[in-house]
Amino acid sequence: MTMYMCSVGVAMIAEVTGKQEKTVERWIRRIAPHCEGLITQELSNRKHSVSSMYLQMDELWSYVWRKKEKVWIWAGIDVLTRLFIAFHIGDRSGDSAKALIELIKARIHGTPRLITTDGLEAYVEKIKRYFKGSMYAQVVKEWESGHIARVYKKVISSHSLEQVVDFISGLKNVGKTVNTAYIERFDLTLRSCLCSLVRRTLAAAKLKEELEGQLFIFQVFYNFVRPHMSLTVEKGKGRQKRTPAIAAGLTDHIWSWEEVLLYHPDYHR
Repeated sequence: MTMYMCSVGVAMIAEVTGKQEKTVERWIRRIAPHCEGLITQELSNRKHSVSSMYLQMDELWSYVWRKKEKVWIWAGIDVLTRLFIAFHIGDRSGDSAKALIELIKARIHGTPRLITTDGLEAYVEKIKRYFKGSMYAQVVKEWESGHIARVYKKVISSHSLEQVVDFISGLKNVGKTVNTAYIERFDLTLRSCLCSLVRRTLAAAKLKEELEGQLFIFQVFYNFVRPHMSLTVEKGKGRQKRTPAIAAGLTDHIWSWEEVLLYHPDYHR
């Protein structure tokens, strides 16, 4: 699983482990729904008190089935804890934006104080409906001849840009102005970890359900297993590495893959 989350394809994992490719594929197919269950249980707002001060959302494209079908992966993270809250695979329409936002709303308490996205219009009406009262700003990029010609910030909610910037300035390690830098960096991590999302890959997912399973495994890996460099804190005379799940208060330690695979909601503490 560590190799799989480091963008190593099934064929190479089989070569290294001395197993058959079909065996490795069978492992992954069994682990994916297990990780989905873990995420569903641990991120259920009935089990925790996690809220989001600063939410960023974005969408990135990929292909399935020999690159014949283009899909969009919508994702939302909490900037302060880097917690990967939810994702949705669909098209680039308002229905997909709604699906992501509804899932995020079901997994956090209250409404985010601030939300930032790119300039996609599909977000606007859905955020106004589901996150009333939140400050909402967009980072709009204008393209010309395949290059970014202009970038500007636009506040969608009733707040002023000065109010939004003042709020951001009062937070730690989130920049000093309106941005989508953290979700875009997350997108890069996602593409780097999953071989099916690497540009010009030979390992594109065959089915949407297969890609969804890979993303559930990644969500567990990113939130619970992989320490996040920016979350490291001073502890005594040393430094303590933390995962997003630790920063969000979902757990008190870094999980191993053994703990992930032995997880059971009725017995896990």
